[in-house]
Amino acid sequence: MKKFKFRYESVLKMRMNEEDRIKNELAKKIKERQNILDALENLSNDELEYLKHIDSVLRSGKANKEMHSFSEGKKYYKTLRDQYKLKLSKVEADIEGIKQLLVEAMKSRKVMDKLKEKAFQTYIDEYNEMDAKLIEEVVNYKNNKSNGE
Repeated sequence: MKKFKFRYESVLKMRMNEEDRIKNELAKKIKERQNILDALENLSNDELEYLKHIDSVLRSGKANKEMHSFSEGKKYYKTLRDQYKLKLSKVEADIEGIKQLLVEAMKSRKVMDKLKEKAFQTYIDEYNEMDAKLIEEVVNYKNNKSNGE
C-alpha cells in the first residue's frame, strides 16, 4: 500500500504559517508595550529626581527666578506621561485584537489537524483491512494446497 499523504497538507501548512505570523506580530506588540512601560518607569524616576531638585532649590531660597521653569518642567513630565499612557492604551488594544486573531487562527489549524488525524486513522484502518485480507488469502491458499485442491 502506498505511503500516507494528507490531501490538504498545503492548507494545513498555510494555516500553521498564518498562526506563526500572528504569534510573531503579538510578540512584537508585547515587546513594544514593555518598552513603553520601561519608558514610563524611567520617566517616573526622572520626575522624582526633578522634584527633589525643585525641593532643594526651594529650600536654598534661590527659587524666585526659577518658579516659572519649575511649573514648565512639571507640565513637561505630565504631558510626556500622558503621551506614554495613550500609546500604552493603543498598544494594549492592538494586543487584544491580535489575541483574538490568534485564537481564530489556532481554531482553523486545529480543524485541519483533526481532519489529518481522521484521514490517518482511515488510512491505518484500510491498511489493516488489506493486511488481514492478505493473511486470510495466504492461509486459505495453504489450506487448499495441503488438502490437495
